[in-house]
Amino acid sequence: MLSVSATFLGAPTTGVPAVAPEALMRPDDLVVALAGFLADVHALGTGTVEESADHRLDALARAAQRVESNVIDAAAFDAPYAGQSPERLVMIATDLHQRIAPSTAVVVHGALDMNQLSLSEGRVCGWPALAELRFGDRYADLSFLARDLARVVGPQCVPALFDAYGLERPDPLAVEFWVTLRQVL
Repeated sequence: MLSVSATFLGAPTTGVPAVAPEALMRPDDLVVALAGFLADVHALGTGTVEESADHRLDALARAAQRVESNVIDAAAFDAPYAGQSPERLVMIATDLHQRIAPSTAVVVHGALDMNQLSLSEGRVCGWPALAELRFGDRYADLSFLARDLARVVGPQCVPALFDAYGLERPDPLAVEFWVTLRQVL
C-alpha cells in the first residue's frame, strides 16, 4: 500500500455536497471540479502496470467474495444491469479484465462516490477519507464518478469528465469493467 495522507489538498472541510441543487445548477463547473480533483489525486505518483492490473484483480476477488457470501441486492443494480445475476456480472467483469489494455498505475482513491464529495469555491474540499491511498487503475475513480454523474446530472457529462481530466480516448473496456463491477462491490 502507498502511504499518502488523504489530506493532500488540505484538511477536508465542509462545503456544498456535490449532489446538492446548488452544485447541480452548474454541471460544467461540477465536472471540472471533479476532474481536477481526480487529476490532483492521480498526479501524486505513478506505479507499475502490474499494480494497475493487481488493483483490478483485487476488486474482482472482493466482488466474487461478496457474490459467494450472497450479500448482493440485485434489485439495486443500475438499469442496464437489471435482470443480470451477480454471478454473471462477475463473469463479464472477468472477461473484460482479460481484454483491458495494460496501463501504468496511478495513486487512486478507489472508493469515490459523488454522494460523499463536497465542493467549495469550485473545488472538491471534502471526500471520504482513507487511511491509505494506493496505486491502481485510474479508471476505478473515473468510472465511479462518471457513473454517478450520468445518474445524477445526465449522460452528457461523461465525455466532459474525461475531457476535463485530459483523456482524449478513454478505454471503453476499462470503463465498462469498473461500472459492471461497481454493481456487486
